[in-house]
Amino acid sequence: MVNVPSVRDLLSAVAAHSDWHFAIGVRIRFANPTLLYQTYPQEWVNLYAEKAMIFVDPTVRWGLEHPGICRWSEIRDMDEQGVMEKAAEYGLRYGLVVSVGEASARTLGFFCRNDRELDDAEAQFALEHVQQLHDLTDGIAKCSEAQLAELRNLGATLRR
Repeated sequence: MVNVPSVRDLLSAVAAHSDWHFAIGVRIRFANPTLLYQTYPQEWVNLYAEKAMIFVDPTVRWGLEHPGICRWSEIRDMDEQGVMEKAAEYGLRYGLVVSVGEASARTLGFFCRNDRELDDAEAQFALEHVQQLHDLTDGIAKCSEAQLAELRNLGATLRR
């Protein structure tokens, strides 16, 4: 059973840690996250969904293919569709991808700032907390619809 208060506390810690925006897709299966938490600007979220950018986003592709941490600057040349350039227009200029878990159910975190690259301490914090969130959601497939709804609703408190 997933401990909802623990997930809430962890998400609160991530949101408060830095002046960053983030999106975390928990236990992604068949290209769909079981849970999605994000603090991205709503205009960006809408455009990203409208244009189905997930299918051409090099940060998502990297995260699904590799465990670990990758800065956007390291894969910018893979951005043939200009997703990262467009994200920068919404204040998501510098970012990193965190990828944990087995390939069949990865958890991906995307952390972005407008003013500078994320430093090594921020990257390490992101990695540790995404891993903890992944671990906390072990067994999520056994959650009832009511429990899943409660977990999904945690995202509403994160927007800035």
